[in-house]
Amino acid sequence: MTHRVAVIEFINESNTFTVMRTGMNDFHASHYFKGDEIPANFRGTGSEVGGAIEVAERHDWVPIYITAAHAEPGGPVREEARSEITRECVRRLKENGPYDGVFVALHGAMVTETDEDGDSQFLREIRAVVGPEIPLAITLDLHANVFDELAGLANIAVSFRTYPHVDMREVGLEACGLLNDAMDGRTSPEIVIRRPPMLVGCDDGRTTENGPMCRILECAEREMSTDGVLNVAVNAGFTDADVWAAGPSVLVTYDTEKLRENSAAVAADRVCTEIWKHRDDWQRPMPLNTCISRIDTATQTGKPIVIADFSDNPGSGAYSDCTALISALLEAGVTNAAAGALFDPEAVAELAAHGVGREVSLSIGGKTDPSVGGGPIPVRGYVKAISDGAFRFEGPMFTGLPGSTGISVCFQVEGLDIMIVSDRMQMLDKNIFRVVGIEPTQKSVLAVKSMQHFKGAFAPIASEILVTDAGGLCTPDVRSRTYSRLRRPVFPMDQING
Repeated sequence: MTHRVAVIEFINESNTFTVMRTGMNDFHASHYFKGDEIPANFRGTGSEVGGAIEVAERHDWVPIYITAAHAEPGGPVREEARSEITRECVRRLKENGPYDGVFVALHGAMVTETDEDGDSQFLREIRAVVGPEIPLAITLDLHANVFDELAGLANIAVSFRTYPHVDMREVGLEACGLLNDAMDGRTSPEIVIRRPPMLVGCDDGRTTENGPMCRILECAEREMSTDGVLNVAVNAGFTDADVWAAGPSVLVTYDTEKLRENSAAVAADRVCTEIWKHRDDWQRPMPLNTCISRIDTATQTGKPIVIADFSDNPGSGAYSDCTALISALLEAGVTNAAAGALFDPEAVAELAAHGVGREVSLSIGGKTDPSVGGGPIPVRGYVKAISDGAFRFEGPMFTGLPGSTGISVCFQVEGLDIMIVSDRMQMLDKNIFRVVGIEPTQKSVLAVKSMQHFKGAFAPIASEILVTDAGGLCTPDVRSRTYSRLRRPVFPMDQING
């Protein structure tokens, strides 16, 4: 049977502790596609929508491509941006209906200026057009903060199971496969949501070190063996958002023809119990001075030492312009090193105006909020390269999708090549460094602004990985923050007996 399916994406992970806001320019800097632009850019890519396209072709759907909007994590989405994207989505939905099903790629931790649950806010608009009856499937980032309302708006939810998120395509395939079963009448899916009393949990979802998240996912997999359980999604949550639902959650998608809601809830509760068991098992980044001292003692293997600036990760909404790590590397006199990507459009414009080969003195970084992670630092160096910032992800994340860092430069200061960009970008792909002529495999030290995603691309070429908290916005010390919307009590903010 041929089905007409609307395919939509609206993704932003919103940090509520930043002074920034996410506007239309941020979506355009990442991507904002409409209609036929979507398959032209997503087909064959390692993305949720890429997976949806494969399922559509496999089952002979008539896919109706609506809108696909993505912005780098940042502050809450400005109302004018939310309204513009939503209006365009609603207009296209109305013009191209009716539908047998809807697929929506979400993040799950979007906050807008008008709603702390921006994802449900968006789904409400979609339901207002397509009605409450047709099946609607969503994909979620592993770091979703899931509100209860979501269960009444979507029928199917599948979350990433890897961090770094290298299974985006597979999750899209799975969600759309379940959607196809529902449209064919083989299942009648609904969702139940449960959450443990935690803000921090699941070791932040890390799956590269065979740690707590792997045990939790094994528990979820066991629950999926129950007849009628279609999917068990585990979300580690996003601690950089002060919202009621921040923290871990478990979503069970179940077939109402085979399983009662209370049985699905019991399955979710068992996974929550497993999450609670591991509440004290989570990795912390090392202090900056410890990190720098480790450079001298690291074994030289011909591969680079990779240093991750955890707290200035733009992938969690940090400013990406903190200078503490760069200052420490310069003071330590490191050579044959590279750092990136430092966000400083003002410095980029000045350096680009001077041109390649020119020696320049200026202050770089620390301009968004000088009180966080080191303010602007005065340096003298020369411009090695200038680029328009366009590249294509080579994998394993976002494989095949286009990306851009905006006008960018490579500025060499002593032994350090600093990649300075006009658009914030988490350093999760080697091609980002290559935008400005830095070949990461040929460096002795690489400093990247990322928490965990960098491991997908850089772990295979690293002699050693050092993760540091250099004082940026996204410190893992949640007790140092003031949460006013968060449900209470929660671990580790409160004493909970259990």
